[in-house]
Amino acid sequence: MNQLKPDIPAIGITGSSGKTTTREILSSILEQKWKVLKNTGNKNLPTNTQQIAESYDSSIDAIILELGMGKPGAGKIHCSYLQPNISIITNIGTAHFGNLGNSIESTAKNKSALIKYMKRDGLLLLNEDDDNSKLLDTSTFKGKIITIGINKKSDYRARDINYVQRGMKFKVLLDNVEEHFFIPTFGEHMIYNTLFAVALSHHLGFTASEIRAGLENFQMPIKRLNIIELQNQSILIDDTVNANPQSVKAALDVQEKLGKGRKQIVVLGSMLELGDYSDEGHIEVGSYLATKQVDAIFTYGQAANFINKGLLDAAYPAEKVKHFKNRDGLHRELKKSIEANSVILVKGSSAMNMNKTVSYIKDRFFYSIEIKAGSNEKNIYLNSRTLESIDPQADEITLHFGQLTKRLKIKIDNDLKTGEIIIPQNLTKLISIPLLPYEYYFINNHLYLGPVIGMIVYTRYMNDPNQQLLRFADYENIKGLIFLFFPKTIDKWNKTISGCYYDPEKKSFVNGVFPFPNAIFNRIPLRKSRYDYLKKEIGDKIFNYPYGNTDKFEFWKLMYKQPAIKNYLPKTKKFDNVNGVLKALEYSDSVYLKPVSMAGGNGIFHVKKMDDHYKWSDIDGNTVEIKTKKLLSETLQKQLIPNKEYIVQEEILTFNKDQNKLDFRIYLQKDYSKNWRLSGLETKVGKKDSIIANSQNRERIIPGEQALQEFYGLTEKKAKAKIEEIANVCILALKVMEAKGYKLGDVCFDLVMDKNKKFWILEVQINYAAEIKAFRDGGERRILPFILPTPFEYAKALSDF
Repeated sequence: MNQLKPDIPAIGITGSSGKTTTREILSSILEQKWKVLKNTGNKNLPTNTQQIAESYDSSIDAIILELGMGKPGAGKIHCSYLQPNISIITNIGTAHFGNLGNSIESTAKNKSALIKYMKRDGLLLLNEDDDNSKLLDTSTFKGKIITIGINKKSDYRARDINYVQRGMKFKVLLDNVEEHFFIPTFGEHMIYNTLFAVALSHHLGFTASEIRAGLENFQMPIKRLNIIELQNQSILIDDTVNANPQSVKAALDVQEKLGKGRKQIVVLGSMLELGDYSDEGHIEVGSYLATKQVDAIFTYGQAANFINKGLLDAAYPAEKVKHFKNRDGLHRELKKSIEANSVILVKGSSAMNMNKTVSYIKDRFFYSIEIKAGSNEKNIYLNSRTLESIDPQADEITLHFGQLTKRLKIKIDNDLKTGEIIIPQNLTKLISIPLLPYEYYFINNHLYLGPVIGMIVYTRYMNDPNQQLLRFADYENIKGLIFLFFPKTIDKWNKTISGCYYDPEKKSFVNGVFPFPNAIFNRIPLRKSRYDYLKKEIGDKIFNYPYGNTDKFEFWKLMYKQPAIKNYLPKTKKFDNVNGVLKALEYSDSVYLKPVSMAGGNGIFHVKKMDDHYKWSDIDGNTVEIKTKKLLSETLQKQLIPNKEYIVQEEILTFNKDQNKLDFRIYLQKDYSKNWRLSGLETKVGKKDSIIANSQNRERIIPGEQALQEFYGLTEKKAKAKIEEIANVCILALKVMEAKGYKLGDVCFDLVMDKNKKFWILEVQINYAAEIKAFRDGGERRILPFILPTPFEYAKALSDF
């Protein structure tokens, strides 16, 4: 097609940032009285310019074109379809650096193509405050140049910029009269974009009143500093359309203004297309971010890790900065960080899809759910704006409560506030939603309310559920319906479970009938048939199965195959006869005989090689001198529990001058992150000369770190390093077990430390003593606040809440 050279204002807008917003502000003004032809959204490629040129007709009063020039030669191609007679170049920065020669100079040269190929005696608008714009080549331009600015003298200069409710006020001198304007958005960079629109519309003959009206009617394009008010008095700033160092800094400035007196959270994805400037550009953002009073910083994507480097190089507190390689991990940590009265900024390059993070936050914090007590209705109530944010075409919403689904007819009630939703309490004849604090999220027109967590317990806890109260110490952060049940109360026909749920107001338990849960925390030996049935109904969201005493020898054999673990295992053999014991005593002065599937010290014996005899000891402190192989064999036959398999395991000698048996127990649990974490280490100090340190044979329990310092002379730093080392080995062991089919989330390991200060793994316990410790002494109870509530964090994460 031939080049279109309109005799009406044909405005081309380019620059490193601010193009779309400038286009939209300008069109909002010109459309007060003109018919405007423009490109929309991010359709700013040369092919889009060609389409605009082809759709032009004589009814059009003005053309506004955003010209994407992220690749060399694009400017010339744009102008070959439609020649602008007015051009705006917003600024020159590092956007698309990698495509434009990796320098400011080459970027400026590329953007100068618009000046070269526009109408030579036309009108050009430039940013006087942008030093990089001085690099633009205007040598061939014969027309008029208009400048805008804030800090430097310019033709149109903004003064007295103030943040007010919903936007900013500022002043500009027009025809020697100081005019007051308001723009419903935030940020100094937005003032520059607005000044371009004010300057050009004034030049085109629009009055101050018309300009004012156009600015006040302006609506910010999506994903560009969109301010979203959340239900917990928080603000979400969605600036996810794209990112470069300049635009990120501008967004941070906006958050700083809006976030005074609030918790400030920044979520930044990688800035792409920066080319050779990528590392430096991300470090630059990190250095700038370090000057802000931000409470939590989350970065996502490979390149964004250099933001962290810039922060840490600037001595920003490391504990406030977290980097993520996967979005799920980012979202879990972010959700945990958001509190009432927060300001959350989300930004990143378009290809990083940070809008998914915005949606994640909106789907969990934009709405408020009210349960209408006693209601049997099949309706859900919300106003029209709330429906628009969910799905404007929907006529029903499916409610998910545990495994129960209920389709609710949408009823519009415009007396409700935006975000407010009312649902019925009674879902079926058997199931009502207990009036508890819940979390929620939307996926399209599906509303998920929860979490709904089931905990399988022994009948003694069903008879006295208050013994489980300590597990609910962190309920405020878990929320939802958490109920105890025993498998016999499962109703397969109605898909319900009878049990008792925790009521946070009463701090006690209430009997009820519940839907199948989102996740199950198991604390009993569950039949495989019941496990398989529950897994079929709720998915792979049951943990601590199989539950019971782990076979010590099978565990040892499995771990001994792992090069990174085998060196932490004592020599162990399966007991066959007296010869195996004597063989073990050839390489060790003492050994233990342990039943492979018993706990609590039951059935354990100790054999020590003396000068002329063997010393046999049991857990009650009884000892026998055995001088012959025959007597040892007879003792084994007499003392070992019949029909129980045993192992022979070398004794790891500890350094303890008082000859107290020292056993360590390390607790490892999965939390909200779905990852294993160290929840605590305790040390059982046995009674003098006792061969074990169980509850009947110990003097005290002390924190593991204290024991390492008290008995082994380690410094605090070295003690922590030792604990971290063995925790990592144990976590590796758990991953091996999980690969073999174990479903785990809450375990402990029994350990011992030798005189060389090396930890050894004795056994893993899934069914360790937990709640029962609440009825023992203070040393036993010390660990409980750290271990009892954590499984509910993991159950909540498995529930997708």
